Amino acid sequence: MNKDYIMRMIEEFIKGLAAIIMQRKTKQFVDAKLNLDGLSLQVTGFGLEQLKSLGAEGIKYVFSKDKDSENEKIYLAARMLKGEGLIFESEGNLEESSKSFALSKELFELVSDSDYPERNQAMEELEELRIIKQIK
Repeated sequence: MNKDYIMRMIEEFIKGLAAIIMQRKTKQFVDAKLNLDGLSLQVTGFGLEQLKSLGAEGIKYVFSKDKDSENEKIYLAARMLKGEGLIFESEGNLEESSKSFALSKELFELVSDSDYPERNQAMEELEELRIIKQIK
């Protein structure tokens, strides 16, 4: 039953993220940020600002309460924060973009150091973040 919940959570996440990416590409930044925050609430139980205030260690601590979905939630939080960083970057808000990217990087590192089945995807995300930061 828990695997079904996780699979549904990931499917909803992917659908929501696709819509947010389209909003970012069409420069609907306010809508993209609102929808990303709503997606974060739905998937993790926390808004993006709350996640950022927790920091990587706080996020790990809070999500460690449910060992079955800990790594999934950390990974999805990292993806959402990366998405937020891309939205801020598209807006030209490089300071906020850097903050989101930095926390996203820390979370991807946590997942890539675990036995999470998608750890290779987390490593690819880390590499992509390194490339993004080098462009700046």
